[in-house]
Parts: sequence; structure tokens; C-alpha cells
Amino acid sequence: MTSQEKMILTYFDLYGRGEACRMALAHGKCNWEDNRVSGEGWKEFKSSGKCANGQIPVLEVDGKFLNQSEAICRFIGMKTGSYPISDPFACHAADAVINTCSDWEKLSPKNEEGKLFFYQMFGPDAICEEDLTKMVDHRKILHGKMEGLLGDKDFFGDSKPSIADFWVCALIYSMERNTKGKECQAHVYAAYAKALAENTKMTAWTDRMAKELQEYLANRGPGSI
Repeated sequence: MTSQEKMILTYFDLYGRGEACRMALAHGKCNWEDNRVSGEGWKEFKSSGKCANGQIPVLEVDGKFLNQSEAICRFIGMKTGSYPISDPFACHAADAVINTCSDWEKLSPKNEEGKLFFYQMFGPDAICEEDLTKMVDHRKILHGKMEGLLGDKDFFGDSKPSIADFWVCALIYSMERNTKGKECQAHVYAAYAKALAENTKMTAWTDRMAKELQEYLANRGPGSI
């Protein structure tokens, strides 16, 4: 990366779908700006013509506006080496982890009205213990799947983090290791953290990622998820 290649990542003022991209940019020591929008700022950006399909995140680079979080993460990885296009097997391994996370998300528990329990994280009321138990049980499935894909490696990228590591790390640091979340959902973060602690391999991996992203994690803004 050269100093002229400044990138601007636009996303909501939370972690969500933008966090893996932020982590990849920070770890890759890119010249980038974290443009967080909400309210009128979001309305303005949405009508700017930069926002394909009315969705964010959007990565602005070299006069182009890139959308879709997975595609943006791959683009960053191609730029920084965390998605090594010279090694198709490594790219497949990274994609397989991300796809597994996506498959898991599609099976997230819902209420009788078909709404995800997880959406309650955006509301003002604390999630009840009954709903939380179902959420945590589902989360443990993710921990187990990721443990299997990690195997005996230090990182999903083997000896160093790949975009798969940033993708999973974004999930973990949005919930299990979120120290800047919503106060009314503190019991949710705590329950997720307890579930992660039961998986020693994924806990060790999370600690390694904390060292890799130490400066970014220390200085990042707050986020409910």
C-alpha cells in the first residue's frame, strides 16, 4: 500500500458487517478512514450515488465505490496479503470459513413471528433469559464449527491471519469480547463470553487475535453488536 491509496470505509456506527473490513484494514496497516454514519448522515450517503443497492458497507478507493462486505474483505485481503490470490487453496480455506459462518447465521433462532431473537440487541429492553439461552446454544454451534476448521493451526490462515480470521474475530469481538456494548445487554455479552470460555481452542485463538489487533481494539469506537 502507498500513502496515496487512501481508502474510506463507510458503515453504520456499530460493528456488524463492517467490522471484519475494519480489522483487515487496520491489521494490513492501510491508509484508511473509518466513516461511521447514522441518522441524517446515513440518509445523505444513501442518496449520494455511492451506495449500490442502498447498502453499506462501502469502500471508496481510487475513485471507485465497492460494496458487499465479503467482497470488500477479499479486496482488502488481496491488497494486504491476507487473501493470497497466488495460493488458491489458501483462498478456498478462507472462503470456506466465511461461508460456514454465513450458513450458521441463516439458522439463527427466531420467535413465533419469525423474527430473529438477535434483533432484540437493537432495542431498548434487555433480552430475556429464555431467548438468551436459545441464542447462546446456537452460538456454541458456531464455536464448535470454527474449532473444527481451525484444527491445530494458530490462525485460520495457518501461520498468520487471513480474512477468515478477521471475519470470525469480528463476530467474537462484537459479542463475546465486546467491552463497549449496550449496558442493558451486559448479561448477553457475559453469557456469550462464558460460552466461549468453555471452548479452550477458540479462546486461545481469540487471545492470539487480540495480540494481532491490539492497537485497533484498544482504540475502536463502541458498538452494540
